[in-house]
Amino acid sequence: MNFEVDNQTLKDLEIFDTVKDGKSVFSLYDFTQCQGGRKKLYKFLANPLTDRSAISERKDAILFFQTHLPGGLDIDKDALDFTEFYLRDIYHPTRLPSKTVAFERIIMDKLSSGKEYYIVEKGVRSTINLLKNIHQFSQILAKKLKSTENPPALLVKNKEEIERLFSKTEYQEIWTLSKLKAYDIARLDYMFRNTNKTDIYSFVNLIYEYDAYFSIAKAAEKYNFGYPEAVAAEGNLLEIKELFHPFVDNAIANDVRFDGSSNILFISGPNMAGKSTFLKSLGIAVYVAHTGLPVPARAMKFSVLSGLCTTINISDNLSSGYSHFYAEVMRIKNVAERLKANNNMMVIFDELFRGTNVKDAYDGTLAIVNAFAHIRSSFFVISTHIVEVAKELQVNKNINFSYFDILEEGGHPRYTYKLKEGVSDVRLGMYIIRKEGVIDLIEKIKA
Repeated sequence: MNFEVDNQTLKDLEIFDTVKDGKSVFSLYDFTQCQGGRKKLYKFLANPLTDRSAISERKDAILFFQTHLPGGLDIDKDALDFTEFYLRDIYHPTRLPSKTVAFERIIMDKLSSGKEYYIVEKGVRSTINLLKNIHQFSQILAKKLKSTENPPALLVKNKEEIERLFSKTEYQEIWTLSKLKAYDIARLDYMFRNTNKTDIYSFVNLIYEYDAYFSIAKAAEKYNFGYPEAVAAEGNLLEIKELFHPFVDNAIANDVRFDGSSNILFISGPNMAGKSTFLKSLGIAVYVAHTGLPVPARAMKFSVLSGLCTTINISDNLSSGYSHFYAEVMRIKNVAERLKANNNMMVIFDELFRGTNVKDAYDGTLAIVNAFAHIRSSFFVISTHIVEVAKELQVNKNINFSYFDILEEGGHPRYTYKLKEGVSDVRLGMYIIRKEGVIDLIEKIKA
């Protein structure tokens, strides 16, 4: 089963879209050394998993790299690039030439100033270097795995497969080859691009995979990301310790917890208090955890969800004639349809009904949250600055009420960005208007 996520959510969380300074969630993890590794990383992040074992296996493999192989695989990028080109080249040998034919081909290629032999010769040498590279790293990896009490299943499987491939008789001479003669090149070319082509692609793909693991592990080390634990699905659980937004310098961390009896978080408070940043942080952590990658938090436990849906930066759809309010209503309808088909999701709404008047926003927020309260199999997070609605919602025992604490210092607010239990009654709209001198500026305009 695929993890349910849509383009609005990917855009809200900036998974692949870059923000103002050129960052995206993908870019945070991208320390890859080759294009193939980068594509592998993209595939990991673009395809969240719903299988607990698969999530845990990938997580364990990445953590092993960070702990035991911080240097990763030292890729000979020039050899890898040429091997990729060589394997894709239009000419592929259909049979093994004789020594005489191999020698004649060299002479004819040189006489005709052709490039065919050059590609074959350099391609063979590059592939040999690549095989030596992955063979040497695999031996180091095997020793590390052997000395580990509970080695990652994914890496053990890869180790066994690479040992099986390298145990083939035809690879044994590669480690001792020094000077290649014409027939050696022709013979190995036939092997690399014909009889053993599948093996060679397996080696190359493994290099991509290890490059992606190393890249992710390096990001975890640099940004102090934690490794989430996928727990058994006996009742929904989501618990995150010291969650922070990875794009914010010196970000303030917060804890959050959901379970079957407390599956809705209702966040109140004024604008600029930190609600939207927190919602994005939470969405990123939930999304990334389902890819098996480390997350921006100290620790995380979660039962596997079937999808994630956020509404943080929704915009008017002018081409369809939708107002902002109508776009919000249609988004909620879309979420409801998704929940009907797939009711084990995380749903995040930032400032419900900001596109309409206060009375409709109050009534709409109250109705929607009350309706969500009956769905115990999913998690919901709703933020609002209409604090009055919180009192009416308190009849729902599965709703937790929180707000971002704001302190007053010298008549001015100080934002702590710390999440606290309860409901906020702080209003800062007029303070900000006066602080910016908007009224004074308007009053000075001559009629």
